[in-house]
Amino acid sequence: MIKRILLGAIFLMLFLIGTLAVHIYMVTKPKSGAIPSLTMSRFDFPSSLEETTGESIKEFLKNQEGIKDVRVNFSNGHVICLYDRQKHSPHDLVLAINNELMQEASLYQPSDEMLAQSCPAIDKNSLTYKLGAFFQKSFHN
Repeated sequence: MIKRILLGAIFLMLFLIGTLAVHIYMVTKPKSGAIPSLTMSRFDFPSSLEETTGESIKEFLKNQEGIKDVRVNFSNGHVICLYDRQKHSPHDLVLAINNELMQEASLYQPSDEMLAQSCPAIDKNSLTYKLGAFFQKSFHN
């Protein structure tokens, strides 16, 4: 009985590790037809956004050529924008929001420490992080 439980636990762990490896491979492999110049920026506002203001910012940005998606967090006063960096710079987008819509947007700039972390939500000493880093290195070499 203990042998069956032990074999089942080993099989389950191997299955979960394999699933993690496949997930990392699928997320990190280059996609055919993907636009390599897409980037994402966050624009912050001094306070929360009213629904009408947020929607007008969203519509303004979506009507710009090269902008693929815009998400608004009304309560925190953020706008996340996915765009082609060959057509826009984040600073130009902030200026356009401020000048055209008379807002006080600023570009969110993460600190160097935040940039150094691959995922700010995961503990770098955890087994999950170590396995993920191993598989990511394996697929990129």
